[in-house]
Amino acid sequence: MKTSHLIPLAMLMFSALTNATSLEQGQTEFDNGNYRLAQSILQETKSSDVRKPLMLARIALKSDQPDVALQHIENAIQSEPKNAELYFCHAEVVAVLAEKASIFKISGYIKKLKRSFLRAVELAPDNANYRSALIKFYLNAPAMFGGDEQEAIKHIKQLEKIDPFAAHLARLHLYAKLDDKAAFAHSLETVSKDFGTEPELYYTLGIVYQEQKELEPALHQLRKAARMEATTPEQKKAKYRSLVLIGTISQQLARHHNEGAAALRQYLEEATPSYDMPDKSQIKFQLATIAKAQNQVATAQQLLQEVIAEALSKALKKKAQSALGKLAS
Repeated sequence: MKTSHLIPLAMLMFSALTNATSLEQGQTEFDNGNYRLAQSILQETKSSDVRKPLMLARIALKSDQPDVALQHIENAIQSEPKNAELYFCHAEVVAVLAEKASIFKISGYIKKLKRSFLRAVELAPDNANYRSALIKFYLNAPAMFGGDEQEAIKHIKQLEKIDPFAAHLARLHLYAKLDDKAAFAHSLETVSKDFGTEPELYYTLGIVYQEQKELEPALHQLRKAARMEATTPEQKKAKYRSLVLIGTISQQLARHHNEGAAALRQYLEEATPSYDMPDKSQIKFQLATIAKAQNQVATAQQLLQEVIAEALSKALKKKAQSALGKLAS
């Protein structure tokens, strides 16, 4: 073979290696929460790897660009129509669009949301997260939009075979929705015996009580989760989500401000960035709101300035700019 024929082959191999390296760099920055840098790297990377559109879609969501996110993920689904994670991400994106939709469009979005959850579960039937999300859809959606408690029960029974703990948590949501206090108490007693050291149990209870407007009982459960030792990624997420919710409920109650602020600062100091966890700019905005309630104007101003400088979300930036202007007036 002539040497001249080897040159294009070498260039092709080098290009492929460079793109693979760039994709890994983009993944690293994404995992570290450096979304602007990750987006820049990924946009310059030529790759058919499904991670690229997944990351770009999730960055677009954080940047208040759900339409852009939808385009990324729908293009990816066309390329890989049997990838469960793509359908789950599609559901995430459509859920955001549904929240912002007019009454004339919301029905269509919710139908798409349901189809994507179902497809994700169909393609990955042993994925407990996907099935749990589908169960929550059935429990929370109005009946006219596909909510169905009987379907939720069917999937809970399937979930029991895959992940008994996740099934117990789903039953707590179910019995709370049905207002079946006896079944709720029995289910709670059962799950506490086997999984009483899991922060996610108490985080789930916090969510359930918050949804029922029982905010003090919610705080009681969330405090348990926040104080527990967390070693696995799932335990850490439950613990740090609990800290965020403590901050939120302290605002809703307009008391326990010191506790709420301490919880949010602990989140800022300890939580590892993740696309499915609150951005630290969001937490700083919450802290600024609490500082304002405590008449700590300088602290609130500093936090809001940091939000404006750091936030990917345009909506959050605008909220911070408006709050900062009100503090200055």
